[in-house]
Amino acid sequence: MSATAARPGVRRLRTGGIEVGLRSSGTPGPDVVLVHGIGASSRYFEPLARELSRDHNVHLVELPGHGGMERPQAGLTMAGYGAAVTGALRQAGIEDALLAGHSMGCQVVVEAALADPGLVASMLLLAPTVNRAERNAAAQAFRLAQDTLHETLAVNRIVFTDYLRTGPRWYLGTLRSMLDHRMEARLALTHCPVAVVSGSRDPIVPRSWLLRLEESRDGVVLGEVPAAPHVLMWNSPEPTAEWVRKLRKAVR
Repeated sequence: MSATAARPGVRRLRTGGIEVGLRSSGTPGPDVVLVHGIGASSRYFEPLARELSRDHNVHLVELPGHGGMERPQAGLTMAGYGAAVTGALRQAGIEDALLAGHSMGCQVVVEAALADPGLVASMLLLAPTVNRAERNAAAQAFRLAQDTLHETLAVNRIVFTDYLRTGPRWYLGTLRSMLDHRMEARLALTHCPVAVVSGSRDPIVPRSWLLRLEESRDGVVLGEVPAAPHVLMWNSPEPTAEWVRKLRKAVR
């Protein structure tokens, strides 16, 4: 059940028999945890991590079965991923943190907030999946293909090499769990401050879906990064980082 090697500096934390990776950097200060999406790794967060490291303690998560982490013997639900993340963060001594997820990572972050509300001070949901009007594999594959036309060559190289490292079996098993998850219903059960932000050129996350998330509970703040595609934090790290800082001010 092993995967390929993780990046240097990754701490391998085991919780409930499941391995989670964690890379930390930055300055002493508020904790920000970055959670990647399906098939990916923390690599596409690096421009945002560099920006945030100026005034935050930044932790990049490698989800189970991703980024060189060991694949569990059984597939994980989104709740299973969320519990694994919170267990690893507790082991690392991280609490009262802002959790920022991207794409499927948003679903994981919401489940983490439900699993351990005391750990999650606020949530930043970047390009959250899955649009309820397109909850099927064919539609998601089509939207992903559209998005690659808007992404840089560097992002596409990172994402698709990460997909290969994750492997088709684990990717497809996770995709089923991702499509089964009802983000709007689960978000409605959370209570911490939350901002939902997407790029204006993101075909995977339409405005209608963001408005549905806004309606799911009180206090959801919507935002947009102009001219950014799905991987907005790589293409526009400074505007994305400002949303982290806005949320931090909101919970002081």
